[in-house]
Amino acid sequence: MASDLDDVPLFSDLRYEELSVGQRWGPFVETLDPGTSDEMRGAIGTRAPGAGAPLGVLPLLTLRTLRRALGGIIPGGVLARQHFSAVDAIPAGAELAIDVWISAQQQRPSGFYTTFTFTLAHDGLVRATAEWMILAPPAGEEDRG
Repeated sequence: MASDLDDVPLFSDLRYEELSVGQRWGPFVETLDPGTSDEMRGAIGTRAPGAGAPLGVLPLLTLRTLRRALGGIIPGGVLARQHFSAVDAIPAGAELAIDVWISAQQQRPSGFYTTFTFTLAHDGLVRATAEWMILAPPAGEEDRG
């Protein structure tokens, strides 16, 4: 999979509370190579050739996009929910345009929840959507272990 993450830090200096509903980033271009798709299709440790990308590429692509959008991954968050919807097949060697935005935020006693929504498009058509809800624990909670 081709992506330029060399200039993107692993971790961001942002906090989830500094983000706001409606913020958008992208589109970011990610290129799937057929080899990555082949390695994610079928049993672990095997390569299974095919023309379409398996659904397993979606978490990988969205994580890379989130890192690029936020200038690194915000530390301290916990993935509380992840939802993927395939609208159409993604070719194994596709170049994808991925947009991400904050679609919801809410403060609960358990912490601060931020929902990121992603659209993955190929040839101008949305092929998949994804939603990640990330929980930032209340202040001081991340130090308990």
